[in-house]
Amino acid sequence: MAGVLFLPVTAFAAQDNLKEARAAFDRKDYEAAVRLLNTVNADAGGPLYELRAIAHAYRWHPEEALADLDHLEGKAPAHILRRISLGLLTHLLSHEQDMVRGAATVALAEFGPSGAQEALTKCLADPSPRVRTFAIQTAGRLKLAGALPLVRQATEDRDPAVRIAAFSTLGQSGDPSVVPILRRGLNDQDQIVQLVSREALAKLKQPGFTEAIAQASRDYNPSVRGAAIGILGRLKDSASFSILTLALHDPDAGVRSFAAGALGDLGSPSAIPALQEALTDEDPYVRNFAAGSLGRLNAKSAIASLWEAVKDSDSLVRLSAAEALVRMGEGQAALVFRELLRDANYGVRSAAVGAMARTAPAKAVAFALEALDDPAARVRVAAVQALGRVGGKNAVPYLRRALLDKDLTVRAFAAGHLGAVSTDQKEKA
Repeated sequence: MAGVLFLPVTAFAAQDNLKEARAAFDRKDYEAAVRLLNTVNADAGGPLYELRAIAHAYRWHPEEALADLDHLEGKAPAHILRRISLGLLTHLLSHEQDMVRGAATVALAEFGPSGAQEALTKCLADPSPRVRTFAIQTAGRLKLAGALPLVRQATEDRDPAVRIAAFSTLGQSGDPSVVPILRRGLNDQDQIVQLVSREALAKLKQPGFTEAIAQASRDYNPSVRGAAIGILGRLKDSASFSILTLALHDPDAGVRSFAAGALGDLGSPSAIPALQEALTDEDPYVRNFAAGSLGRLNAKSAIASLWEAVKDSDSLVRLSAAEALVRMGEGQAALVFRELLRDANYGVRSAAVGAMARTAPAKAVAFALEALDDPAARVRVAAVQALGRVGGKNAVPYLRRALLDKDLTVRAFAAGHLGAVSTDQKEKA
């Protein structure tokens, strides 16, 4: 018949396969979706590559996902990269190792509150206390803690670390409806949980709890004393000043460390002389926290003491002192970060990358790129986090490279930050 256009049967079959592939994707049968999409002619263009890229991500095939993304030749909307990243993270949330699931849970926070809630709900029910703890903290970062029933239920978790995270996060939620739940913690069998519940109630403007926390700062158990001291600093109650300065002379080094950090949290310049004295404490952790607190207090009068601390025998003390100095405008102290990037301890190298990102973001990208080749996964994770936070869209090629790292925790954080880069900043927590 003249004027009638006959399409080849294969064209109709390809369209049917694309439709069936979408249906398979929607029911989360990603293997079937990819099989069907592989039969669709490349002429289908964008819809084919976009859907297959995301399906590959949920199957944990990052190389194939990125290859399909590249077929779009720069025409892919930002949300496709975000969905690929979320798919990769979602897959890692089912990994057999809780360390990998934990990394993926923390990385979810980079996505902002939109889109990550379904995956986060899965994390909150994870069998591992470590993952549940991370999930609660992630919910807090995303300002979702008060709205998620599983966070409220976690105040009765069998693991005390999970309960501590739940009470602490709910206390920061600003939601007065959680007050009755927080009061349950006052009778918890664990004394630290009781303290954290009191802190949470105090943050929600419930009266009468600071005095009990101050009393716990004199407990015979150093763990309880340290926890109470840390809480008093976070509550920023000026009446706690004498308690915190006295705790700098506690016989237990852990308590002295809490006190040195708490004085920085308290924010009182009156603490500067005591913290300068703490820079000479016999324990490196105390010196480390004292240097960090002096930086947060912008203690210009302590600059000379901090330069002395830059020569400390402990690498982390040198790092904290250098970071404090850079915060106060002593830019040349950033050279210490580069020196410590070659430290034998990977924890020190990792901390150096983070310090550079916090205090000297203009120099942090080049620094992080160097750290991306570090043999320790923890240092590469720090590099990925630095790139994600200060590199902007220019970091995308390097984050894509990290998406193929041999270590799954590095890949998890790369996926999280790729999702963040492609997210409207107003949407992020």
